[in-house]
This record gives sequence, structure tokens and C-alpha cells, in this order.
Amino acid sequence: MGRFLLGIDNGGSVSKAAIYDVDGTMVSVASTPVPSEAVKAGWSERNMDLLWKSNLDAMRQIVQVSGVDPADILGITCTGHGNGVYLVDGQGDPVRNGIVSNDSRAAKLVERWSEGDRYNALYLDSTMQQIFTGAPIALLAHLAENEPESMRRTHSILMIKDYIRFKLTGRLGLEITDASCTNLLDMRTRRLTTENFKELGVGDWEGKLPDLVGSNEVVGGVLKEVADYTGLKEGTPVFGGISDISASAIGCGAVEDYQPAIITGTWSINEFFAPEPVVDPDLFMTSLAPFDDRYLIMEASPTSAASLDWLVNRVLKRTPGFAQAESQDVYEWCNDIVFSGDVEPRDVGFMPYLYGSNLHPNALGGWFSLSNADGLEQLLYSLYEGVAFSHREHVQRLRGYADLLSPARITGGVTNSAPWTQMFADVLALPLETVNAPQSGILGAVIVAAVGAGVYPSVREAASTMVTGGEEIRPDGQREGLFQKRYAAWKETVDRF
Repeated sequence: MGRFLLGIDNGGSVSKAAIYDVDGTMVSVASTPVPSEAVKAGWSERNMDLLWKSNLDAMRQIVQVSGVDPADILGITCTGHGNGVYLVDGQGDPVRNGIVSNDSRAAKLVERWSEGDRYNALYLDSTMQQIFTGAPIALLAHLAENEPESMRRTHSILMIKDYIRFKLTGRLGLEITDASCTNLLDMRTRRLTTENFKELGVGDWEGKLPDLVGSNEVVGGVLKEVADYTGLKEGTPVFGGISDISASAIGCGAVEDYQPAIITGTWSINEFFAPEPVVDPDLFMTSLAPFDDRYLIMEASPTSAASLDWLVNRVLKRTPGFAQAESQDVYEWCNDIVFSGDVEPRDVGFMPYLYGSNLHPNALGGWFSLSNADGLEQLLYSLYEGVAFSHREHVQRLRGYADLLSPARITGGVTNSAPWTQMFADVLALPLETVNAPQSGILGAVIVAAVGAGVYPSVREAASTMVTGGEEIRPDGQREGLFQKRYAAWKETVDRF
């Protein structure tokens, strides 16, 4: 008989479920795709019924293949992409498709609110974060203006993981660390607020925010119909869960004050926990941590390893030579070219803004300074480099707020390539340490749930046991100087946009 926890993560394109034992060993993981629906250019939506079905299938699969007795599962916890909106009516049914955080339909609204520092004057001191197009307040304003019927029908405004937890338990609630990332929480009073909606013209959403719930609070138990389909035990405790950004930092073990966590997924996430908040219009976000009254200080934009995913899946795999190839083989082919030692990068640069950027809101993704002497090698090399440069731009900002500890913990798609991880260390001029946690976001949520289940007395003690460090990568002193010059040239060009 063992003791286990089940974690669920709904990210950019898949639903994942993983079972961990209380020592941090992953027993099994399952994932199911969730198709994104681009109804219009710049829109990013998900059918909420299909989303839930995807989660059910992932849980059912993992119960079947893990060999774990469902009675030994101490609890279930959720994480998922932050921001966006998932609306349900009075019967708990979806009002419309869910909207993902990389949606940009509200760009003109955000631009209007940003004129004359209007938004910051109203919201910055209380929410401690910038406004961006995928934030709930921007999306709610767009819906109020363009889909008033959706606003009228809405009973509750949820984040993605709150919707999944609701479907598991039948209990509504907004988990507090996720709420603290949304411009909907007054960070000083720890209360949800719609007080400034009228000034911004957001619409009449009064009374549609459910009560707050805690990260390691037991919100409810698994419903009978969920248990019947998945094989889980009815009544298994379901915890509040945590935001994906806190989950990722905790899951890679960066739980000490000022220790950076670098997450290389769809988003370039660069963050650290701190005892005091940072309130600065130039900082992307300060949010709440799920332990010790800490804050999470974060710089981020959707500019990370997803750029390579785009190139592989939207370009290379649509050519005859790669159409039948496995995606992993194409990634390895790209990696071999970039780090063959034969590439002369020249002046080519890549702007990883395929999904936008809060730092450069008017910039689009693409290459610059191409000449007829350049070819595929330069395009690939500059993409790898441009992703690293985008992370450096964020880390430079974080260095203005604290003396960062080293090594930084790094996780995500970049760490699948040892030479790309080395490039990151050289570009950032910062020692890095990988972690043996292929699902670090789920592990972070599970760590917090382990505290809620009474297995550990604190998040830091749980993380020290459940997270295993990997390899430390130190910057190559000879290459640091080269990347310093190339970064300066890249930054000068990007800033012109």
C-alpha cells in the first residue's frame, strides 16, 4: 500500500494527468490533445465540453495504466494556463468556447486603456501587474461590447483549472494564486474586485466572480459520475490547486527567496519568490505564492520554445521531405544543424513574437538582416538564439529588482537539447541547473497538495524531498563575450520596432 497524489495540467495544447508518490517519483503520465479553435485571426479558443472530455480521458488512462489502487490516492490537484476566461451559466454549462491566454482579440482595448497611463492609474497599485490582451479584464470588456448575450448568460467567471475542478467536484471557486494573476484580485486586501470595471467600460459582470479558495484547501470530492468514468474513487479529495507559474517554479525546486526559475514553454517565464512585492509599471506581474506569505515576481511573454514548435509543425512538416517524419526526428534534425559547429550566424536575427509580446507590442515575429549569403542554417541558428535573447531581456529586468541566486533552475522544451541549454547559460551569463522532472508544472501542484494532505509541514520541505536536481551548466566564458555583442545588436534592432 502506497500513498499517491494525482495532478492535472491543462496547458497550451494538451491535457495531462500524472500520478506521483509522496517522495516525488512520477509513477505514470497520460496526455490527450485539446484542439484550439481560431475562429478569427488572433483568436484562440477551446470547446469547453471537449476540454473536459480530454481531462476525463487522461484521468481514465492513467488510472488504467499506473497500477495504483485509486483508494491509495490521497487527493487530486489542478494547474493550467493562467488568464483567459472560461464562462459557465447557472446550470454549470459552458456559455461559449473558453478563451486561451494567447488570444489577442482585445488588443485595441488594451492599447486604448494604456494611453496616458490610464490603466496603471486605476489598477497597478492594487493588482501589481500590467494589462495584456489575454487578461480576463480585457477579454471580458471585449465580450461585453461584442457578445452582450454571453455576458448576460454568465453565472461564473472561471480560469481553466477552476473549470476542471468544478467539473470534478460540482463546487465553484476561484483559486487565489490564479486569481492573483488576473487583474481581478486586489493584492493588498486579498479580495476579488470589479470596482474599476465601470471606469474602464468593462461591462456589467457584478456578482459573477465566485468565492476564493485556497491552494491546498480541500474544495470537494470526486463526483460519482466522474468516478464511474475514470475509475477514481468517489469522494477522493480535490484541492484548490495553484497557478501554472507558481507550479512551475515549485516543481523545479526554485523555492528559496530570489532563486530564479526559467521556464521555456509557449511562454518565456522568468521568475523568483520574494518576501516583498514589486510594484512597477515595467514589471509584467507580481502574484501570490502558495506558501509562507511569499510573492512571485515574474517577467514573461509568449516568446519561448514554441517558436521552434511553430517552425517544425507549421513549416517543416508541411514540406514533402518531412511530412511523414515524427516530430521528434525533425527537432533532432534542427538541433544537429544549429550545433554542428559549421554554422556562421552572421547578422541574421530572429524576433520570437509569433504570439505577440508585452515588451514589444507592435513587433511581429520574423527574421531580419537576411542576405543572399544566408540559408536555412542561419534561419535555424538565429531562431534558437532569438528565443534565448528574449529570456535574457526578461532576466535583465529581474536583475534590477534583486540580486539573483545561482544556479537558476531551468525546465521546459529547451532542456531537451543539451547544447541549447548551454547556449542559454552563455546568453544569460548565469549558471543553470536542470531538474529531473519532465512534468514540473504538475509536480509543483502535487507538492502543494502534499502539504494540504498532511504529508509535509511546508512547501519548502516538500520540495526539498520531491524535487531532484539534474545537471549544472556553467557559462562558457569565451562565448559570453560573443553573445554579449550579438545580444546588444539584436536588442537595438528589436527596440526599433
